[in-house]
Amino acid sequence: MEKETFLLFIKDDNESMMVPASRFLGVDADSDTTTLQVSFEKEDGAANAAIITLGFTGAVKEACKALAGALAGQNRGLITIADDRAGKYLAPFNVIDSIA
Repeated sequence: MEKETFLLFIKDDNESMMVPASRFLGVDADSDTTTLQVSFEKEDGAANAAIITLGFTGAVKEACKALAGALAGQNRGLITIADDRAGKYLAPFNVIDSIA
């Protein structure tokens, strides 16, 4: 059985999402922004994507590189991208703006 990489996003006690990296659809960002909209295919196969908006510091390119490394899953297993409740983040991310 092949191991799957899962990404964890926790905004608060009511909003959280754990998604397989294999469901990644894409990233939307402007070059002058400090947020990324990360899209994933929903588990139920719904036509609309699950979108997580992450805040970060630094350049868009560096945030995308960090996300790409997590998606590649060098560690395989569960990777916490952002946990607002515990204050733990994969650098350079620093907040979850929304989970939809």
